[in-house]
Amino acid sequence: MTIEDRGVRMKLTYDGKSFMKDGERIWIIGGEIHYFRHPRKEWREVLLRAKRAGLNTICTYVAWNFHEVKEGQVDFAGDKDLAAYIDLIGELGMYAMLRPGPYICSEWDGGGIPAWLCANPVLRFREDDPVYMAAVESWFDQLIPIISERQITRGGPVITIQNENEYPGGWDESMRRYLYKINEIYYGHGIDIPILACNVHGATPTTVKINDSTDAADQLIDESMILTYNHHVEVEPVYDLKSKQPNAPLITTEFWCGAPIYWGNQVSDWPNRLDLARAVYEYTSSATQVCYYMFEGGTNFGFWGGNNIATSYASGYPVGEGGKLTDKYYAVRPANLFIAHFSDYIMDSTELQDRGGMTCEEGVRLIVRESDRGSLAYVSTADAKRELAITTKSGKQLTVHLGEVAAAVIPVELQLFGTSAGNGVTVNYSNLCLLACHEAKKALLLYGPAGTDGVISVNGLEYDLSVKRRKVRHTVIDGINVIVVDEELARRCWIVEEQIVFGPDYVAELLSDGALDIRVSDGTPEVVYLDAAGRPVSRAFTHKALQITLPELDSWKIAPCPEIHSGGDSASTGWIALDKPHSHEDLGVVQGYLWYSAELEWDKDGVETMLLSHTPTRATVYVNGQLCGIHAERRSVRMRDEYGHPADWAFEEITVTLKKGTNRFVFLSDDLGHNYDVPIAVGIQGPVVVGSRRIQIETFREVSPQPMSAQAFHFLYNRFYREQEPLPAIEFDLSLQADQQAFMMIHGVKAWVSVNGEEVLPLSYPDSPWTMFSQIKRWITWQLPVPTADGAKLHVRIHYAENVPDAVKENLAVYVAPQSGELTNWAWKPWDESGDFSASQLMNGQAKEEEGLVVLLPVGNRVARKGRSLKPAYLQTHFKLPDGDRPVYLQIGELQKGQIFLNGHNVGRMWAYGGTQDRYYLPRSWMKADNELVIFEELGLNPQNTSLVVGDAGDWSSVQLKFEQKEAHKG
Repeated sequence: MTIEDRGVRMKLTYDGKSFMKDGERIWIIGGEIHYFRHPRKEWREVLLRAKRAGLNTICTYVAWNFHEVKEGQVDFAGDKDLAAYIDLIGELGMYAMLRPGPYICSEWDGGGIPAWLCANPVLRFREDDPVYMAAVESWFDQLIPIISERQITRGGPVITIQNENEYPGGWDESMRRYLYKINEIYYGHGIDIPILACNVHGATPTTVKINDSTDAADQLIDESMILTYNHHVEVEPVYDLKSKQPNAPLITTEFWCGAPIYWGNQVSDWPNRLDLARAVYEYTSSATQVCYYMFEGGTNFGFWGGNNIATSYASGYPVGEGGKLTDKYYAVRPANLFIAHFSDYIMDSTELQDRGGMTCEEGVRLIVRESDRGSLAYVSTADAKRELAITTKSGKQLTVHLGEVAAAVIPVELQLFGTSAGNGVTVNYSNLCLLACHEAKKALLLYGPAGTDGVISVNGLEYDLSVKRRKVRHTVIDGINVIVVDEELARRCWIVEEQIVFGPDYVAELLSDGALDIRVSDGTPEVVYLDAAGRPVSRAFTHKALQITLPELDSWKIAPCPEIHSGGDSASTGWIALDKPHSHEDLGVVQGYLWYSAELEWDKDGVETMLLSHTPTRATVYVNGQLCGIHAERRSVRMRDEYGHPADWAFEEITVTLKKGTNRFVFLSDDLGHNYDVPIAVGIQGPVVVGSRRIQIETFREVSPQPMSAQAFHFLYNRFYREQEPLPAIEFDLSLQADQQAFMMIHGVKAWVSVNGEEVLPLSYPDSPWTMFSQIKRWITWQLPVPTADGAKLHVRIHYAENVPDAVKENLAVYVAPQSGELTNWAWKPWDESGDFSASQLMNGQAKEEEGLVVLLPVGNRVARKGRSLKPAYLQTHFKLPDGDRPVYLQIGELQKGQIFLNGHNVGRMWAYGGTQDRYYLPRSWMKADNELVIFEELGLNPQNTSLVVGDAGDWSSVQLKFEQKEAHKG
């Protein structure tokens, strides 16, 4: 199939097998690496790690809000220099797959959609909404030219571009127009490479769903876009995708090799390294190109992590934070190397339905692909059996030892090193797995489990090839060098241009004199390389472990936040008056904390309950200078605008201690990231009332379907409610006194409310008729009308679009409070990232913190926490540049929650919650000779046991491997 753009024939084409540039096929083996999760000075090292793993393509999202933090101010400089990142990918000889969204998910703040749009009159994000689309077009007018001029068709590395991301809509005309408009913007800026639609997921173990639906009418299949698959180790559904789009290549755009980590959870091994490696072989057997998501996750610096996502984005991916090469990195390398060196065979092959006459035992997955130069047989099993009997078409019986990964690719009548008579060989069969084929050294690399007996037949003659543990076996057969290694050496096989090396932990740069900069450790002292004739040469190296002494963090200044005691006093203290509470975004704050203050006149001393009626944010509450509690601290850790169980609603109220007279309230409104489905405004957005109590509704009445207004239909409209039809309801009566007000909240169920026959709008809308993640259970708040007289009844009716009356009852919460308990005299103040240390002074470490600023010398001098005021404060210390090049982390010790800054760079959110993350990456590229570390600690805790620690990456020696051709043969 040839792609055409407005009548101009492109140089890049594709068919059902692969992409083709000027007729030459291209096979992608890619990995997702985001420039915005790494400092610019680390980009080259990060990309080189991917290339050394056998990848030839780098995939990256483009985070809109990262570049346009403030509306109309687009930034592509420094760490945001996308053009430089793409150019570096090309410089390293790799392709680039760009995913500009505008929505990207990626567990990133707002899914990449700027938070400032929450303050604009957007009715529906990710649709053909005029306000939203105007912003998208303005952004794309500046972004897409950067990508366009770097397309492969213009000599650059960019091979594909993606339309939106994991789009869950195709059933609505507005949604379809939205996707087509994005394509039109691309075309208008000269995009002439394939456009991908990353919107296919597994529905069953063998079928897919498109746009999150299996209904034919809802799926959007259009030849202007290549549908791509997202999944982990479940391979078989790609055949169903192939049947829906037979003329396009199969691509797993997101081959999930790790899981995002939420605060309160732990990093898991899902999917484990062996299942991951096996899936690479199985995807390849189905002619599916894979892109690892993520290959190296990096860090969610600043406030960029999505709602409740941990600061580290390593999340069990092949490369950990700070460049650690994990077991997954090594496990997938043999499969990557095979794909890189046999892609010509893969791209030209066809799957044989009869398996080319090969047979195997039950329970074995055997796929045979045939090209005009022979066949590749892919064998794998998900059970524990590792020794499999296979019979070729000619009747030859082979025992294939699968090893740890439980997968192998074996040759069948495979022609190598040329095809004409006398200019190549035919490998009739082997029971060892193909690793690489190197033309210059005329070397065929095979591997298998250590201690097993291998066999190979070349040009009709059979040879025995035993596999030795950590040994490189070399045999010359009909003029080719057959190299046999075990699984461990296959994982540490490095092919850099014309050099093939076995054994090192890592191979970095190719030096100007032709030597390689390699890394060795105690476990990898021996290195074997192939000389110019393809024979192994052994070299031994000594690992010199470096003793790294890190600077101690032994001098701290502590500056309390004055806002706790000066809440709303006057404009001179920076407070700005408000008519009522407004969201962060309405106040122009798109990232970071925000201070609110308010007042309440109360007639007596005592303890009361307080309700923040609509605050989808974690907020710390101070009354008269004392900590009273944290709103929303008990919500489900997944999205922080949901609850795990209806009983959690009991924690929506906070206990406050009041005095007779004027009470001053100060709220520290947190920023745990905007929801990464679509951005939802954060902060206090509804009345805050004291004296609240939750009441139980004892009696509900079922109401037959009633006509719905246009406004109700618009609000409830979704995939299952597309026509303005009557809807059923439940209703109840609520009696209130004249001085009372009531609030009603419903969790996880979209509903439409009327009181005494009049429609009541919720305090805010979820700005989309659908949700991308079914597990997200948003909550909506209604402020009910004030009664006209004591004992007046409110007839509350709740309509629902899905058949969920019980869910409405179970997830309904009603609160009543006196009108006199509503907070007034609201004000707000921006949060300062740096703190004011100008008045700091040295004091005894045992001094009470209320008395002033404290310097702890040393950290071990513990301040007693009993009776602590727990007020937010800034901590400051300095340290010298650590020795060596190992990654450095901050171990937070007994600190709890806040933000970390290194020389003015925002390192990210810090939180001890659930033990998810206790150390935080401090990039060396942000360090200098003398370094300032500032920590905003929400509770003002002292930095006990807070220290610098060395990361796990790089515990090896850097040595040069030179290739002296006259060196004695030792292999």
